[in-house]
Amino acid sequence: MLMPEHLGSGIVLFRNAVNVDQDIILPYIASLKEKAIKEDYTIVYDDSNKPIYAINRSGHRYTIEDIYKSSSHIMNFVDENTSKEIIDFFEGCERSFYQGGLSYTTVFPMILTSLWWRTQGHILAYGPESAMGLHSDNDVNYQPGFEPDLQVATRSVLGMIIYLNDSVETIDDIKNYEYLGGEIEFPYANIKYKPKTGDMLMFPSNYLGSHEVYPCTDGNRYAYIGYFSQGSPHLERGINITHGEIPVGSQGQIWMPNIVKDYVDFVNENYKDVDPKKINELLRATHRVYNSANTVKEMRDE
Repeated sequence: MLMPEHLGSGIVLFRNAVNVDQDIILPYIASLKEKAIKEDYTIVYDDSNKPIYAINRSGHRYTIEDIYKSSSHIMNFVDENTSKEIIDFFEGCERSFYQGGLSYTTVFPMILTSLWWRTQGHILAYGPESAMGLHSDNDVNYQPGFEPDLQVATRSVLGMIIYLNDSVETIDDIKNYEYLGGEIEFPYANIKYKPKTGDMLMFPSNYLGSHEVYPCTDGNRYAYIGYFSQGSPHLERGINITHGEIPVGSQGQIWMPNIVKDYVDFVNENYKDVDPKKINELLRATHRVYNSANTVKEMRDE
């Protein structure tokens, strides 16, 4: 069982959630970073073919310098040449997200009814001078008069991060894969966390879980991120939820039809020796009665 450590304000840490073979995983990610920058941004050129600015996937404009100071979202990172070891590792990360979500729910049981589907994880890479300003994960950077085309993030309930290498104290501590800086801070919760290889954080996607990533001043910072979300499909806004599984490394949103049953099984397996009142509290969200016509009819037919 992944043991939840509640840091405060819904921010939960799972220490040593995954085992990371850095000699295999990190060089592979590094090889994909430049390709990711090209996929994240469309470069706009002037009449003399000189790059003048870049536009990201959501339609926001960046200077050319800033795209290299921003984090790189590596979205589609598996192809026919990817080794089985790489695929197995990221499939394990997805399982850790799901098991972590069940364990997180034991801390905040009423979140269960808001966990409808999940977004397949992707890699987040920071190079020297890269940072990320204060934001929440369900923010799509809306501005009056400008509605971003992609609005998947607005449905996000719970953010998840698995850290793939360590932040260290001084530049002299940097060895093969460590980096300097790159701490994540949740200012409304007064929490700052220095990433540690294999640790996993889960936190609210709304404004209360707003966070920023401090500059990675030396070395490269790597993480794997995903989301649990709620709400119905909206194809025009990029919310296209599928049944069944999507291969790891491919992007998409996947329904979680068994999460209530899996949570009940998780509680019954891991909390069988606790007070029945505690069990009842953990399962409180599963006791709700829904008044949809179909549900009422099914209840009468039983």
